[in-house]
Amino acid sequence: MGRVRILSEADVKSLVTPLEAQEAVEQAFQDFANGISRMAARVTVTIPDIIGNMRILPAVKVLPTPRPIPPTRGYLGVKIYTGYVGPVFKDLTKDRFTVLLYDMNDGCLLAIVAARWLGALRTGATAAVATKYMANPGARTLCVVGAGEQGETQVISLAAFLKPNRIVIADSIAANRDALVSKLLAGGLKVEGVDAIEVGVRAADVICTTTTSRNPVIQKEWLKPGIHINAIGANVANRREFPADVIKSARVVVEYREQALQEAGDLVVAIKEGEITPDVIAAELGEVVTGAKPGRSSEEEVTLFKSIGVAIEDVSVAGLVYEKAVAKGVGTVVEM
Repeated sequence: MGRVRILSEADVKSLVTPLEAQEAVEQAFQDFANGISRMAARVTVTIPDIIGNMRILPAVKVLPTPRPIPPTRGYLGVKIYTGYVGPVFKDLTKDRFTVLLYDMNDGCLLAIVAARWLGALRTGATAAVATKYMANPGARTLCVVGAGEQGETQVISLAAFLKPNRIVIADSIAANRDALVSKLLAGGLKVEGVDAIEVGVRAADVICTTTTSRNPVIQKEWLKPGIHINAIGANVANRREFPADVIKSARVVVEYREQALQEAGDLVVAIKEGEITPDVIAAELGEVVTGAKPGRSSEEEVTLFKSIGVAIEDVSVAGLVYEKAVAKGVGTVVEM
């Protein structure tokens, strides 16, 4: 039987930096746009008699970063995780997020990778890639709305790439905001908290929204001309962080059109209510990365990247984690 490497949350955190994750994700979107790799939209299976589900994200022929020449190795992978409603889902002592990584050449299982932090890291990395191609070059003020785990990795990833002069954290729950500000300050980042979301948004050149709100938390009149938005929350069809007038007035880019039209609440709700049509999507991120379509058309244009998380993000970062783990001898290797 084959040997499989098991990588824990601590292993993942120790092996990959935000900038390395960004490089892997950017390459993955380029490969997807060029038809090298493939993925399927998220499959969600509800659990009978329990308010929960299992979700599956598969991707194939995801090539490693840095890229070997010629590219003789690559990965197949699937992220599997469960979603439950209530306190049970917030119990961080239990693992519900996993990536299974396979050898592209023979289909053999290579690694089982803990993926809670990996998921947050790749989301931040993807937002950084979108910001690279969609924000104005002079953007230096960042506002993150939502002070949970995703908010943390948005700050870490955007700070590494954007190097902003000012980072503002906004959250309607003061205790969450203050806790994240303290954590980031302790980690060496210069951040500040604000009481009102509007105050942070009005000052920003780039905003990242990471809430679980079912109703809009941002208003169009708060947005300055030329602002770039990474809309990370509202990743299920009945939630929305932005009203339809923001979506209609912005250049909208998504990761994967098929999945976005199924899951991105900011789009799905507005389409169902007849406020917008699917044509509001200007491009997929891979098309922007490859230069097939522009990320913005002018300095004054408002740009919006609607992220819901797709398979190539997880598998590309998991592949990077695995390669670094092998090189450094990290993880537990078992016979299956």
